[in-house]
Amino acid sequence: MADNPITDDNNVVLYDDLGNKVAVNLLSGVYRLAVDSFITGGAFQLQPFVPYTVFDSTGVNVTSGAWVTLLSLTTQQGKLDFIACVAGGSGYRVRMTVDAIVAFNIAMSDLGSIGLSNATNVPIWVETAGKNFRYHPKTEVDFTDSLLIEVQATGSDVTISSLINYRELP
Repeated sequence: MADNPITDDNNVVLYDDLGNKVAVNLLSGVYRLAVDSFITGGAFQLQPFVPYTVFDSTGVNVTSGAWVTLLSLTTQQGKLDFIACVAGGSGYRVRMTVDAIVAFNIAMSDLGSIGLSNATNVPIWVETAGKNFRYHPKTEVDFTDSLLIEVQATGSDVTISSLINYRELP
């Protein structure tokens, strides 16, 4: 028989690595494991993500000499939903760094050369002769410390406008 207030044989008692019994909370007549730090005082509290959109329609001039930052978040936790970039030409690359790890560093010409031109059924693609970049993963990209999105020209200077949607914990 389990050692919690309900006395049927279908109950399970869990213990942590130190041999301590994992606590349960009574919520709406149901006992739930108290393993979520947001269960307080017997009530479940959702931790909402605050949505943000960074939109630059005027564009930023990008050269081949240096990376230009479109978005930089540090000491924050959240989720990236999508990135959209529009440029006057296809001569640029996009680099995304998540929690200090480069997730991708892709030139628009490379995306087109491997068949990801106008391929909207995949999470990353280019459109309009490689001028428009889209990154829309099926599941949002989690970041626990930092998110950095940068662009760089691969030849002549190019002007890039962008729309980035992300959410972060308050």
